[in-house]
Amino acid sequence: MEIQSFNDEEDDQMHIEPPEVRKAPYTIMNRGEIELRQKSVISEASELLQVSTEDGFVLLREYRWDLLRLQEAWFDNDQKVRNRCGLSTSCPSPAPSSVKSGPKTCSICMSAIDDLIALDCAHGFCAECWRGYLQTQVDDGKSAVQTRCPQHKCNRVVPTSFFGRFCDEERQKKYQEWCLRTYVDENAAVRWCPNPVGCQYACEYPGVEIVDVQCSCSFIWCWGCGEEAHKPASCQTVNQWNVKNSAESENISWIRAHTKKCPKCHKPIEKNQGCNHMVCSKAGGCGHEFCWLCLGDWSTHGTSTGGYYQCNIYDKQSKEGKHADEERCRLKAKHALDKYMFYFERFMDHDRGMKLTVTEEQDIEGKVQKLHDDHGFEIIELQFLYDALRQVRACRRVLKWTYVYGYYLDDSSEKNLFEFLQKDLEKNTDCLHEMLEKDFDRMFFNPAEGQQLSQADVHQNFKVFRSHATNYTNVTQKFMDKVLKDLGSDSGLGQKMLGQSSSS
Repeated sequence: MEIQSFNDEEDDQMHIEPPEVRKAPYTIMNRGEIELRQKSVISEASELLQVSTEDGFVLLREYRWDLLRLQEAWFDNDQKVRNRCGLSTSCPSPAPSSVKSGPKTCSICMSAIDDLIALDCAHGFCAECWRGYLQTQVDDGKSAVQTRCPQHKCNRVVPTSFFGRFCDEERQKKYQEWCLRTYVDENAAVRWCPNPVGCQYACEYPGVEIVDVQCSCSFIWCWGCGEEAHKPASCQTVNQWNVKNSAESENISWIRAHTKKCPKCHKPIEKNQGCNHMVCSKAGGCGHEFCWLCLGDWSTHGTSTGGYYQCNIYDKQSKEGKHADEERCRLKAKHALDKYMFYFERFMDHDRGMKLTVTEEQDIEGKVQKLHDDHGFEIIELQFLYDALRQVRACRRVLKWTYVYGYYLDDSSEKNLFEFLQKDLEKNTDCLHEMLEKDFDRMFFNPAEGQQLSQADVHQNFKVFRSHATNYTNVTQKFMDKVLKDLGSDSGLGQKMLGQSSSS
């Protein structure tokens, strides 16, 4: 393997920090941190608006946890906001009360009860009806956080304390979980990690620029569209690519490129043998026999027309231009399909390579432990192996999406430049990946003497390898950064994307 020459002493000390883990403008939160953040925002709103924490929760949820927007609306017309949110127009909201002035009729069970329980809207119900109503609301799903007074057309929201009072422990936990999840589900600045294998972390990002988010679960995703991080391809291009992969368009392209319609029943027929004698299958077809080339009845064909492998009739018709449009359409479909398969196969190759690095991380852990146990290397000395593997993973992801970017790029001098950059990154990524798969036992073995090298030689050889690997990690990161910079959406290449070519 050919290694580029760099200052070994200087680069050997350099610690590689993948781009996605540099200072991030977002915050990754686990469940406990989400809860603390939610309580902090509720407390801030309650103090600012002089309302209870229960009312603060209702107000923030109605305004999608946007405190600034809530503040503006509140100080413009707080009564209007209270009505919109289902809160009492009194300030502060009166506590729920019991109606005790003699027997009253519960509006739900129609029983005469001495002690009805009412919200400040004064609609009283017995404890059993409250219990049944609220437990049913919880059973119906997360919309329980929006529960209103049981009275018909009453807009008064049921406070969270009522669910704690009337629901059993299991339903209380469900309700509390839904209240917590509203901070993420209904908040424009917070999103759950979309890791396809599942993740309980959430990301809070108050910015407006689209960024790539690295979750604590190691999944890296795009804030703009929620898909896996896909630079240099844009969110629009990724959506277009996903639709293309999942739609029936490629099946139609394949049918156009590889089949012809039976002249009699017009079902698509694939030519799966060498000769031109075609028989439309009776299973699903009509059994008609015809010539693959000219589509004429096979009964008119024989040795005089060229036999089984030629067709003089077709040759004559072609010269007259009778099949020109049909062939042009078929060749165009075949070319489009071949282009798609070229990019799709390489897209999947790098996807598999990226996923392979996840399992290879366990192999690296085994190598690190073996080097530590057998040869006395310090664990900190071997960190470069993890750095290199992370760099390979980042490059595989970028390379994967360069093929999506390239698929929708116009044929031009810019595309030639793009392919040059892509090729350089691929070459360096493959070299780095190959270095990480090196057999260290063989590196430390002297075949001429048939024995292992001395410890001094082992350490010297490994120092040289570490220097080369660190250098190559640096080089590969520079190539990746160059690709992302030159193919960015604001660059000249980014302007050549064919966003409108949905039929490609």
